[in-house]
Amino acid sequence: MKIILTLLAMVVVMPGIAKGAPPAKIGYVDLQRTLAETKVGRTVRDKLEAEKDKRQKEIDGKKEALQKDAEELKKQRVVLSADAQRQREEQLQERYVELQNKLLMFQQELTKKEAQLMQEIFQKAAKVIEAIAKRDAITMVLEKSESAVLYADPATDITAEVNRRLDAGEGK
Repeated sequence: MKIILTLLAMVVVMPGIAKGAPPAKIGYVDLQRTLAETKVGRTVRDKLEAEKDKRQKEIDGKKEALQKDAEELKKQRVVLSADAQRQREEQLQERYVELQNKLLMFQQELTKKEAQLMQEIFQKAAKVIEAIAKRDAITMVLEKSESAVLYADPATDITAEVNRRLDAGEGK
């Protein structure tokens, strides 16, 4: 990834230098900060947390009912026939598998919903970033992440302005 970014920067910067054009100006945005610090980011996080809590309560209720029924089966083992025990154990096993499948589906749905909401935020941010880049003649804006940008001069960080403008309602 770092090699690709370096090559991309060279392709963008080198032709301009060869032609005598001014050097490329590069900025960066920390979109994780945007998610954490903006109203729209907090709204998305709150929505996701509410959905997660709702679903978690549902899963927890089913899990508790399953545990209660398993404890009840343990107590009744001495009075149940072997067939009745086996049948109840199979029912409990089926409910357990169903609960595991429901939990997996819940996690997948939550991940999908999170990706959709993040995409909406990033689309809004992209419009603001483009406006700032054009205004300030920034040739390239990178997204700051641990794996892509190892160091950048804080003077090239446009995150605060992006966040401020998003909170002001831009990017819709």
